[in-house]
Amino acid sequence: MISKSKIKLIRSLGRKKSREHEKLFLVEGEKMVMELLHGNPGGDPKERPSIRELIATEAWISTHAASLQGVDTEVTRAGEKEVRSISNLVTPQPVVAIATIPETGLDPAVLSGETVLGLEAARDPGNLGTIIRTADWFGIRQILCTPDSVDLYNPKVVQSTMGAMLRVKVHYTELEQLLKEQPMQGKPVYGTFLKGENIYETKLGQNPLILFGNESKGLSSVYDPYITTRISIPSFAGDMRGSESLNLASSVAVVCSEVRRRG
Repeated sequence: MISKSKIKLIRSLGRKKSREHEKLFLVEGEKMVMELLHGNPGGDPKERPSIRELIATEAWISTHAASLQGVDTEVTRAGEKEVRSISNLVTPQPVVAIATIPETGLDPAVLSGETVLGLEAARDPGNLGTIIRTADWFGIRQILCTPDSVDLYNPKVVQSTMGAMLRVKVHYTELEQLLKEQPMQGKPVYGTFLKGENIYETKLGQNPLILFGNESKGLSSVYDPYITTRISIPSFAGDMRGSESLNLASSVAVVCSEVRRRG
């Protein structure tokens, strides 16, 4: 049974202020819970979230008894109705986890040798979650977000990553200041715009930083001095009336695919 104080805590984790204060966030769904329980052999345990408490139905606990053996995690049994009452999902799953938010640092030297995505004011939770999944698919392990972007641990972001947030590092930083750091000097920086060089015809350098702007406003002009090349994704609608633009997540997917295709 879930105590009233625990229910209050769980519901409070829907707010960024509470997540930051408690250093906790909510994870729903068997796939991501199991990934958290058993870890990623290739990752640094110190930089990964860990489960502080599992809340699950008796049936789920019984089914996964072998997986839970030897796991140092508090397990709370709850009825289906109780689990539904704390879930953020339209179709609640039988297990919910309270997980810790890890302390992660940003080392510009690490970024210099990797392909990196930079997002300015990415405010839609679903978009950010999809972008993290896309980065994971294309083997991109570093995403930079300006501080005014949606929080990584927002329940909608967590859910839409489908576990990819455990493999992709998301940092919140002032991009303009980071671009001034010595390790970033000489790194190709591509800015995505509605009007720019056709990405399919543009020469792309190794391990670039690719900047994406806010969906409604685009990239701020403060990044102009650091951008090596302005790139765009051409429309193939021809004379037919087509969409004015792609949404952010779609743009990221197209660009990542082309960057990886070039090797």
